[in-house]
Amino acid sequence: MDCRTLIERYGNDRDEIAVTQLSELLKTNQLSLVDFIVDIGDYLQSTELSKRTVALVLIGNVLKSLPNTFLQSHEIHHLLIFIIAKMADHHILAQPAADLFSVLAKQSALTDDDCIMMIKSIFSYMYVQSFPQASRHKVFVVLLHFLFTRLDVVRQLGSDFVCNFIQSMDGERDPRNLVLCFQCLQYMTKYLDIEPYKEELFEVVACYFPMEYKPKTASNETEETITHEQLALALRNVLTSSGKFAQYCIPMLIEKLESDIPSARLAAMDVFINSIEEYDARDISSHLVQLWNLFSKQALCAENQETETNALRAITALMQLVGKSVQNDDTEISTKKLVNRAIRECENYLKELDLKLVWPATKVLQAVARANSTCSSLIWSSVLPLLTKQFESLEQVNHRQTVLDMIIYFLQSTSLRTVVKLPPGLADELWILISTQFQSFQSHCLSLIHSLLQLNTTPGQVLEDDLTKFILQGNIPDQLRIKLSAVMRMLASSVIFDRICTNLLTNLINSWTVTKTNPSNEVLESCLDLCHNSERCQERLERFFFPSQQFIQYLPSLFKYLPPSYILTNLFSPLFDLLLSSIDNDQHAKIFCAKCGAIADESCKPFVEDQYRKNLLDDSLWQSEKSMNVLLMIYFIGNLKRKTYQNELEMVFKQIHEKLTEKIFNQKFDETNTIYCCFLANLINKLSSNDEIMEQGQTIIKQCETIPDQLHIHLWTIVVKAFVLSRPSTFEQYIPKLMSWINERNGIGDIACQSLKVLTNFDEQSLLLSSQADCIVHPMVKQIVFMNIISQMKPFLMNNDLLPNQMNILIDLLNNIPKSIIQDEIIPLLPILVRALTSSNESIWSASLQSISDLIKSEPNSIIDHIDTLLPRLTTLATYQKDMTIRITSLKCLNYLTALPIHKIQPYRRHIIHVLRKCVDDHKRLVRRQAIETQMSWCLLNA
Repeated sequence: MDCRTLIERYGNDRDEIAVTQLSELLKTNQLSLVDFIVDIGDYLQSTELSKRTVALVLIGNVLKSLPNTFLQSHEIHHLLIFIIAKMADHHILAQPAADLFSVLAKQSALTDDDCIMMIKSIFSYMYVQSFPQASRHKVFVVLLHFLFTRLDVVRQLGSDFVCNFIQSMDGERDPRNLVLCFQCLQYMTKYLDIEPYKEELFEVVACYFPMEYKPKTASNETEETITHEQLALALRNVLTSSGKFAQYCIPMLIEKLESDIPSARLAAMDVFINSIEEYDARDISSHLVQLWNLFSKQALCAENQETETNALRAITALMQLVGKSVQNDDTEISTKKLVNRAIRECENYLKELDLKLVWPATKVLQAVARANSTCSSLIWSSVLPLLTKQFESLEQVNHRQTVLDMIIYFLQSTSLRTVVKLPPGLADELWILISTQFQSFQSHCLSLIHSLLQLNTTPGQVLEDDLTKFILQGNIPDQLRIKLSAVMRMLASSVIFDRICTNLLTNLINSWTVTKTNPSNEVLESCLDLCHNSERCQERLERFFFPSQQFIQYLPSLFKYLPPSYILTNLFSPLFDLLLSSIDNDQHAKIFCAKCGAIADESCKPFVEDQYRKNLLDDSLWQSEKSMNVLLMIYFIGNLKRKTYQNELEMVFKQIHEKLTEKIFNQKFDETNTIYCCFLANLINKLSSNDEIMEQGQTIIKQCETIPDQLHIHLWTIVVKAFVLSRPSTFEQYIPKLMSWINERNGIGDIACQSLKVLTNFDEQSLLLSSQADCIVHPMVKQIVFMNIISQMKPFLMNNDLLPNQMNILIDLLNNIPKSIIQDEIIPLLPILVRALTSSNESIWSASLQSISDLIKSEPNSIIDHIDTLLPRLTTLATYQKDMTIRITSLKCLNYLTALPIHKIQPYRRHIIHVLRKCVDDHKRLVRRQAIETQMSWCLLNA
C-alpha cells in the first residue's frame, strides 16, 4: 500500500494501523522522510485548519514510533523550521506542534542551535496554560529534558529562560504537571542565574504552600496517581533549594506557624528543617528570636506527638543554622545567646517535677543540645549540675527517679557522641552519684553507666565493686539483665576500659574458682558478654570455663560469637573432661560436640585426626569405663562434612564397624545402644558411594534378619533407614520382611511396629541421622516410604484386620506425613481413623481427629456411612478435659458436618446442641470461640 493511501486512511478514519505501516516504511527505507512530507502536503496546505492539524498529529505519531537515532541533524533542522512556521500560521497548531517537539527533543542528532530554537519557539508561540493537560505535560517534559541533558545550552539563554518558564507555569493546577514544574524549578535554582527573577520565582511557587491537594481515586489501574506526599515533597525541594529564597520564605513560614491550622504549622516546620543546608542565618537574623519563640511554643504546648516531634527537630535545625554561621554576640547570630535564652525559659519548669511541662522542657533543651558540640557543652554544663544538686535535695523516690530519667535523657546517644566531651568535673560528679545510689536505683544507674561509658569517661574502682556485687547477688530481673549486658559489652569493646574489663572478669571468675562453687547464671552470662567482645578476655577463657555442669547449657551459643577455629583449638580440648561427664545425659553437650564436628574444615584435619585416634580407635576405650570417650567422639565424627572428610570417614568405618556391631549386640537395649546404631548408620549413609561399605551394610542387615530379637531388629531398622534416606527406592526390598515381623502375634510384632515408627520419623533435629548431620537425604523420601507402606497394608485395611499396635503406628505415620501426600489415600483409611477414636491409646486421638477433620472439610459426603459411629464419639471428645486441642478439633469436625444433607444429621441435632451448651462455657477461650461457631452452625441448620 503506497504512502498517499495510508495518509488518506488516517485523514479519514484516524486509522492507527496506518501510522504503524508508515513507520515501518520509513524504518525499512522504502519511504524517505522528504517524500513523506511531500505526500502529506495536500493536508499541510489545506485551507481547512482541521486538516492541517491532522497532518501535524500524523507526523508526530509516525516520528514517535521511530528510534531516537533515526533522524539526521539537517532533517531535524528543517522539521523545526517547518513546525515553527506552522505555529506562526495559526495558534491552534501550537498544540500538535508541542507533541512534535516532544519527539524531536529526544533525537540524539539534535544540535545546540536547534535546541535553542525549539526553546525560544515554545516561549514565543505557545501559551502553555491554554493547552489541555496532556499537551502541557509534554511541554514541561521537553523543558525538563533539556535541563537534565542540555544544561550548557539552556545556560546560554540566561535569566530569560527563568522568566519565560515562570510565565509558562503560572496558574498550573494539575498535580502531574506541577511535579514536573517543581523539578524544573529545583534544577533552575541550582544551575541557572535566578537573581533577577528570584522574587517572582518564589511567588509563583509560594502560592501552592501549604499543599492541600487530595488525590482522586484512579479510574483504572494504569492511570498514574500523584500522592499528596509526592507533591508536597517536590514543593518543599523548590523552597529549600536556594538560599536566595530565605528572605522571602522565612516570613511566609512564620505566618503559617502563627496560624490556627495544624497542617500548615507542620508543613512550615518541615520546610524549615530541610532548609538549613542552603539558608544562611545572616539572611534571616531579624527573624531568629521569633522563630525560636514559635518553635518552643509548639514543642511545649504540642497537641499531639507529631507536632512535638517536628517542633523539636525544628529547634535542632535552628540551632544548627546559627551554629554554622560566623558567631557575633552583638547580634542574634550567637549560639551562646540562643542557648542561654533556652535555659532561661525552661529552667523553672525543670524544678517543678509535678507539673506537666517538666518533660516538654527537658525535650526542648535536649533538642538544643543535639544541634552541635557547642550546644551540648553549654546545655550540659548548665543543666546537669543543676539536676545533680536537685537530686540531692529531693526526698520523694518518684521525684528522684524523674531527675535520674532526665539526666539519662540528656546524655542519650546522638551522632555527636564521638566529638562531645562532658565539662571538667561533671563526669566525676555523675560517677559519685552512681556509686552512692546504685543499690537504690539499679535500673537508672545501669542506664547512666552505659551513657557515660559511651562518652569515654573513665570510671573509678567503685564501678568494678558495684558491678561485681550486683552480678553476684543473683536473681536479676530480665529488664536489668539487658541493661547489664549492654554495659558489659561496652566495657569489653573499648581499649579505654581494658583495666576495668580485665579486673571485673577476674573478680567474677574468682567468685567461684576460689570457693569451688558453681557460678550463677548471672555470673556466667556476664563473663560471656565480656569474652564475646574482647580479644583480651578471650585469653582468659580457659580459666573462665571452670568445669561446671551448669555452664554446659551455654556451650552451643558460643558459635554465634567466637571463630570456629578458636572453639576447636582453644575450647574443645580443655573442655574434654567436662564434656565426658555430661555427654551421656545432657543435650547441650551433645549439640556442642555435633557443632564442633560440623565446623571442622580442611585446616582442622590434623586436629580431627588426633582426636579420633586418641578417643575412638584405641581398643582400650571400648571398655565400659571408657565408653564416654567413644560417645563424645560419635557426635563429633558423626557431624564431619562428607566432602572434606570422605577418606577419614572411610578409615574410621573400616576400623570400628566390627567393634561397634559387637558392642551393640553385647549390651542391653538402651539410649546408648541406639546412639551406637545411629552412628553406624550415619557412616553407611555418608559413604553410600563406596560399594564395599554398602556390601558390609547389607551383610549387617542379613545378620540381623536371622535373629529377630529386640537388639537385632532395632539395628536392622536403623541401618535400613540409612539406606532409605539416600535411596528411597530400596525400601521396597525391606518392607516385606518388616511386615512379616509386624504380623507376628507376639512381642516381635510390637517391636516391629515400633521399628516402623522409627523408619517413618524423619526428624531433622536428629544429631546423627539427618541432613543437619550432613547425611544424604533424598527430597522425596517421605512420599516414597508412605506409598510403600500403604500398598503393603492395604490387604489388612480391606479386611479390617489391623492389630492395635499396627493401627497406632499407621495413625502416627499419617500425622508425620504432609497432608498433600496422603490426600488420595485418606478415604480408604477412614474406617481405621474412626476406629482409632475408640482406641484406649489416647495419644493417637489427636492425629486421628485432625485427619478426619481435614477429610470432612474437603469431602464431607465420604463420612456418611460412618455417621452413626462418628457423631457420638465426637460429642464425647468435645468435652474431653485432658487436652484442649482434642476438644477444639472435635468441635471443628462437628461444625464441618453441618455441610452434610440435613436428613442425615437431623436426628442428632438436639443432642449435639445440648452438648454444645456445655462447651460454650469451657474454661479455655479458644475452645469457647470454636464452640460458639459450631453452635451457630447447628442452630441455623434449618434456616
